[in-house]
Amino acid sequence: MKKELLIEIGCENLPSGYINGALRQLEGSFSDGLESERIKYGSIYVSGTPNRLVVLIRNIDEKQEAVEETVMGPPVSVAVDEDGNFTKAAEGFARRECVEPDDLSRITTKRGEYLAVVKKIKGKTTKEVLIDNIPEWISGIRFPKVMKWDDSNFLFARPVRWILAFHGGKVLPFKIGSVSSSSSTRLSPYFEEFTKIGGISEYFEFLKKNGIILDHEERKRRVSKMAGKTASGAGGRLVQDESLSGMVANLIESPVVMSGSFDPSFLGLPREVIVTALKSHQRYFSIEDENGDLLPSFVAFADGARKNKQKITRGYERVLQARLADARFYFMEDTSHPIEEMAAKLADIVWLEGLGTLEQKSERIERLSGWLGSTSGQSKGEHKENIARAAALLKADLASEMVKDGKEFTLLQGYIGREYSRISGEAEEVSMAIYEHYFPKYSGDRLPEGEAGTVLSLADRFDTIMGCWIQGLGPTGNQDPYALRRHAISILRIAIERKLEIDLPEAISRSCKEFSDLGLVPDDFDPEKVTGEVKELFSQRFITMLRSQDFDHDIVSSIMMSPWTIPFAARDMIGKLQEMRNDGSLGDFILAMKRVTNIIPKKMREKITFESGLKALRCLSEGKGDGCGFSQSLFTEKSETGLFASASEAGSRLLCLDLPREGRSSIKILAGLVPAINIFFDKVLINCEDSKTRENRIGLLKCLHSAFGLFCDYSLISGEQ
Repeated sequence: MKKELLIEIGCENLPSGYINGALRQLEGSFSDGLESERIKYGSIYVSGTPNRLVVLIRNIDEKQEAVEETVMGPPVSVAVDEDGNFTKAAEGFARRECVEPDDLSRITTKRGEYLAVVKKIKGKTTKEVLIDNIPEWISGIRFPKVMKWDDSNFLFARPVRWILAFHGGKVLPFKIGSVSSSSSTRLSPYFEEFTKIGGISEYFEFLKKNGIILDHEERKRRVSKMAGKTASGAGGRLVQDESLSGMVANLIESPVVMSGSFDPSFLGLPREVIVTALKSHQRYFSIEDENGDLLPSFVAFADGARKNKQKITRGYERVLQARLADARFYFMEDTSHPIEEMAAKLADIVWLEGLGTLEQKSERIERLSGWLGSTSGQSKGEHKENIARAAALLKADLASEMVKDGKEFTLLQGYIGREYSRISGEAEEVSMAIYEHYFPKYSGDRLPEGEAGTVLSLADRFDTIMGCWIQGLGPTGNQDPYALRRHAISILRIAIERKLEIDLPEAISRSCKEFSDLGLVPDDFDPEKVTGEVKELFSQRFITMLRSQDFDHDIVSSIMMSPWTIPFAARDMIGKLQEMRNDGSLGDFILAMKRVTNIIPKKMREKITFESGLKALRCLSEGKGDGCGFSQSLFTEKSETGLFASASEAGSRLLCLDLPREGRSSIKILAGLVPAINIFFDKVLINCEDSKTRENRIGLLKCLHSAFGLFCDYSLISGEQ
């Protein structure tokens, strides 16, 4: 017979950001635990509020599944004598396993025949298993911070005040810390009254009757709907904020909506300052008119407070008034000086210990952005001047009253810089670059749109990555406190999506040199080692990014193992190879390239670098084989001469390209060599008896291998033999 299990962990108010993670862990620990204990169940539902985490499991088996266990004994050669009688070894084994010797079985293994006992282990009742395991499953929840509130040493995010537990309609007895399970629940951990519940159905009716919405998604939908309706009633529309709806839904379990207002004079502040003041600590929703201008009104929520709403609203308004007054004071103080004066204060603010001040960081960004702008074609004429100007003012708002010292407006860095830059009369491109250089802020976020913002975003991230790496602050395992992996991904995204031809190793080396020139490096600083490690960071992130875009793993690896330097070009080559695989033309191309490589002795296949590949390519284009280990004068076959002529022509065409920026065109030219390669292998015996001819042909193929390997490691592409 199937049963149902309900667990409610009642506790004092959990922080909003803790709840979803705790629910995911609860679902995982209960489902994994039941599976490992061989207990089948129908479905599991986990949800919760700040005051209760709930697990409901339906149709659980009454018992564990029975299993058979085979216990191996001594070998038959030892356990049975020549007359077929059991020896003392067999009798001892039977005694230990509590069976008669005649009940022993014989099992044949790879090592021979052994005695064994096959035991049928009956399962425990589910009730026994649950009582033994549930405390461990609950204590396994990992919160960002935990606390101890009694003598039991049980750690949880907030004090546990009650546990309701039903299994099969009866109370399931167990303890978490000093709290025992029962059939009672409470509306609030701060009220003394307990309510006795008769069963699972009655529990959910009790929640519904008291306006408690247990399901997070349902609460979130209800909050959005109530907020929108209230904003409409206040004469405007809600400023939509999905993250705020989620936060509010995890702060309350019985939402009650109300609207309030603030002094219209605060509307003179920048829009995001007001929205942030409402949202960051108060969790209020902003209201705007049909033109998108903010109204002096807000929407707020209280938990279950249906009485004294007017009094609560007045309290909300007083708190907001104080925050907006602070914001206005900061704004007036900041804008009484030009933004240049704020930038001058950066000389007194340390960016990171050992890596100089924010002023030095701005100066490094300015120099690096100049090179990035010119190499990517973004820095021309007026753009060049604006990039330099924006670089000088980039971090100025970090010295402002609004942003500095970890105030609630810290998240507005960049936005505040743009507003102050505009007020100071800077060019619009400069102001927008200050704002955009922080983008993308998270995975999937928008990229900077302006040329200046794009270049400065790249330069700032290169500077942060190199600086942290030089100080030994690189990511380890799951730890990446300075988000260097995210910065690397952002650089790659910008370079590829904006089609910027940035030489990655060159950018890394230039950024590294900036710190070295300023002496901001440790005594044992090894630039080659550091730049190599950072290149590896980019390679790993790039591979992860490409694989997530549905490119075949072997094609990605083949390009990543070649001496690529420009992310956009490497991505383009991968796209070309993937297209060839999809249209069926990749097989012949890869087969021809592998024929060139496979016949070369392994000891002659040196690692191909950009320099060695380029040297081989030049030998071909100039029609001179002497520099690459072969001579045209030793060619004896027409197909031999034909392959060299075709390869020479291809080499000349490849060198006319802007290598390695035009990878797609390179692959197209190489693919045109397939007929000449196949004719060569069909007509010529490479390992012929004449040693000079043999070595000359191998020399030709080695030259082709080095030249063609400049673009791709063909050996890593599978399926095309």
